[in-house]
Amino acid sequence: GMSQLELEDEVQDDLKRATGEFTKDGDDVNKLNRILQLTGFSDPVYAEAYVTVHQYDIVLDVTIINRTKETLQNLCLELATMGDLKLVERPQNYTLAPESSKQIRANIKVSSTETGVIFGNIVYETTNVLDRTVVVLNDIHIDIMDYISPATCADVAFRTMWAEFEWENK
Repeated sequence: GMSQLELEDEVQDDLKRATGEFTKDGDDVNKLNRILQLTGFSDPVYAEAYVTVHQYDIVLDVTIINRTKETLQNLCLELATMGDLKLVERPQNYTLAPESSKQIRANIKVSSTETGVIFGNIVYETTNVLDRTVVVLNDIHIDIMDYISPATCADVAFRTMWAEFEWENK
C-alpha cells in the first residue's frame, strides 16, 4: 500500500487537477476578492470582511468599527465553520476605543470542495453593562465555484483525467 504522505499528496494532486490548478498561470487568477458586510449600520459595532480565497486557504481581513462613545473591552471576533472548513488560530481579545477601528485577520483551511459556511459573533464588554454584548454576524458562504476557474486541456488528457476521477463515474 501507499504511505499516509503519498496518499495525501495524491489527494492534493487530484484536487489540483479537478480545480484546474495545474494549468493556471499567474497567482491573480485563483484569487477571489470581495468585501462582505457582516453587521448592520445600526449595530453598535460595524464589521465587514475582505475575503481572499487562495488554493486551500481562506483569509478573512475583518475591519471592526466601534460606533459607540465608550471603550469596548475584551472584544473578540468569534468564528465557527460548517462544512469542510477549519479555523487555524484561536481568537484574541482586543480593546477598542470609542469610534475607532481594528483590523483582525482570520485564516481558514479548506479540506474539500464542498460548500462551507463561516458564521460568528463579535462579543465585547463595556464598563456600564454587567453582561457581555453579542453582535451576531451575517454568514459567509464559501462556494465550490469560488475555487474553480477555466482551464484547457487536450481531449486525450481530459479522457485520462475523467477515468481517474472514479467518483465521477459511479
